[in-house]
Amino acid sequence: CVLRAAGLLEASIAHPLAEVIVITAYASLETALTALELDAFDYVLKPLNNVFEIRKKVERATDKQRIAEENQQLLKDLAVKNAALKAALRESKELQEELIQSEKLAGIGTLAAGIAHEISSPLFGVMGLAEAIAEEESLEDSQSYAREIVEYSQAIREIVVELSSYSRASTAEYLTTVSLGRVVEDAVKLLERSADCEGVTLDVEVAPDLSVNARTTEIQQVFVNLAKNAIEAVRQVHPKEGGHVEIRALRENGQVLAWVKDNGPGIAAEQQKLVFDPFYTTKAPGEGTGLGLNIVYRIVTKYRASISIESEPGEGTTFLLRFPVD
Repeated sequence: CVLRAAGLLEASIAHPLAEVIVITAYASLETALTALELDAFDYVLKPLNNVFEIRKKVERATDKQRIAEENQQLLKDLAVKNAALKAALRESKELQEELIQSEKLAGIGTLAAGIAHEISSPLFGVMGLAEAIAEEESLEDSQSYAREIVEYSQAIREIVVELSSYSRASTAEYLTTVSLGRVVEDAVKLLERSADCEGVTLDVEVAPDLSVNARTTEIQQVFVNLAKNAIEAVRQVHPKEGGHVEIRALRENGQVLAWVKDNGPGIAAEQQKLVFDPFYTTKAPGEGTGLGLNIVYRIVTKYRASISIESEPGEGTTFLLRFPVD
């Protein structure tokens, strides 16, 4: 009986899902256990007097085989869908990174006039001093002019480094401990070089030793976008002077809190629900992509942080950020 059972079970290898029912005249507990150990489905004793009982066992074995086949097919389908989902998630992540970078480059365009103006001043200084050196006979004066040229050149280099650092793709960076004070300082420097800041006071206060775990350029982009939007809103109400934008950051209740507050026109309640939606903008056609705040929302939530808005028409707007402390 054991040899027959083993032979049947070996034959079932050709059909892994086949079920085996052992039929034997040598009934004993030992043979029954041996058959079950060999993964037999059931055990039938000779003589075969009760055909209906055998038929029921065969039906149960067939049902088990059918369920096993269905489960196997479900696993195959699940593996295919899982692979498709992974590919879709990978594509979605790549598209999001491209979107963030595209919006960053679009933002640089709005700062270009201010950057060009900032560079032109030291550049004219370099040109004037170079011309003076060419005509200067005094070695001492020529050396003094050369030192001034070096200072002007370093100023130009600083501007270019700041701009190139901001425009760098965040995918080239690793997650790191980002100093919030340094990031906000660099964002404000970049914005102050823009003519849009004229007549607007930027008031910055960041508590020391504040940091978040993220990519530096992405956190910088958050504050550039928020502060730039605040400046543009303020200038609608205060086109010449009186505009005020406040940037604050501190640690509170195990979180890093940061906010950007302005004394602009404010945002109506029905618009506040839409400001983070892609392509939504209150600006005139051609003056914005409608992606700035959506990009901010994407970056913030990517790092398990949150952003909320507090605003009343005529009372200004505050964007509040809450970062977890790792």
